[in-house]
Amino acid sequence: MENKSKFFYGWWIVLVAFLSVGITYGTKGAFGVIQLSMLKDLGWTRAQVAGALSANMFIYALVVPFAGRFMDKIGVKNILVIGGALTGLAYYLLTIIKTPIQFYLCYGILLGVAGTCMGMVPGPTAVGRWFVKKRGRALSLALVASPLGAAIFTVLSKNWLNSLGWRGTFKIMAVLAWGLVIIPSILLMKNTPEDIGLQPDGEEAVPVNNSGNSISYEDEEDWTLGKLFKSPKAWTLFLGYFFMAGNGWAQAVHQVPHLINNGLTRESATNALAATMFLNVISMLMWPAISDYIGRKKAIIIALALQIIGGVLLINARSIGLTYTFVIIAGLSYTGCYGLFSALAADTFGRRSLGTVNGVMATFGSLGGAVAIYLGGYVYDITNSYNIIWYAGIIGLVLAIIFTLYLSKISVVKNIEVTR
Repeated sequence: MENKSKFFYGWWIVLVAFLSVGITYGTKGAFGVIQLSMLKDLGWTRAQVAGALSANMFIYALVVPFAGRFMDKIGVKNILVIGGALTGLAYYLLTIIKTPIQFYLCYGILLGVAGTCMGMVPGPTAVGRWFVKKRGRALSLALVASPLGAAIFTVLSKNWLNSLGWRGTFKIMAVLAWGLVIIPSILLMKNTPEDIGLQPDGEEAVPVNNSGNSISYEDEEDWTLGKLFKSPKAWTLFLGYFFMAGNGWAQAVHQVPHLINNGLTRESATNALAATMFLNVISMLMWPAISDYIGRKKAIIIALALQIIGGVLLINARSIGLTYTFVIIAGLSYTGCYGLFSALAADTFGRRSLGTVNGVMATFGSLGGAVAIYLGGYVYDITNSYNIIWYAGIIGLVLAIIFTLYLSKISVVKNIEVTR
């Protein structure tokens, strides 16, 4: 009983994950504010800046599966230290750039690689290894740093830009990456609870799976990249994530111009986006935690169904009432799905190869976002409307629900075979 009352070390792992996710997506989220000062100062075109952002996303998608696999070999701590060092270096080098080529090298390539060693792969991987019963709740606390960090850094960057300029702002981001990622990772990060003689969730006994078999970290299946790409359940999970992320990214980028196209004022459309971002924080805290009680797949299906309703509302949002109905439903159901899928990946493939699994899943999410963002703009250029991309997003969400149901069927069959 005395051990039960002690503070479980896994919550320190959640803190380290929170900091790495917050720095990664906080600094990226604030770039929308910073780029305006850069454009004014350097005289570049918006296309030149957008190209670096696209390069960043492409490099991330290309490298992250291998970074995830590497993480399983050398540990999350070492990956986070590398990520913090590269992120800080990239932001520091951005303080001295003078040409678009230098910007592409720093923001597009170096920061793209650095992002694979921070953010949505190392943090959730570490948390997923330290928690089983409380996995959803722990992930919700770690990943809420993504929308929360974006909001905080956006506000802070406005003040830094006024007093220090965009170069000084990047310098602060470099120092924060070095200080708030590298130091906590060295001092606190442990790869698994077994490394320090503990069990997941602080339990005294080794956890068991749905079939009643014990889950030993060393005895779990090693999921290589080759095995993942041959696995039906892996493709089912990754494709569901692809469509979920694609729809969400399309809304994040094209929501405001669509609402303006529908007759809302620029101020009303911008305020709606700000409200959506605030509700994203609640969504991330809410859904993974709920899934600990109602089940991961059921929570995903409910959240995806709500996003379908949100998509229908967005198409028809020509009034403030319908717009904010969409904002509430979509804002409360979207970002939490990232935590749900991260938890489901750990539930499905175990803890040993979680870095590899999360790395590949991140590639699918990044590609889904890149495709949806591009197609949204392309469709608008041809039709002068975003409706086709919203309908495509709804179809994608329906497919994501079907994939989740299919994954449930695969899991049931596997459990029956193990029991027999």
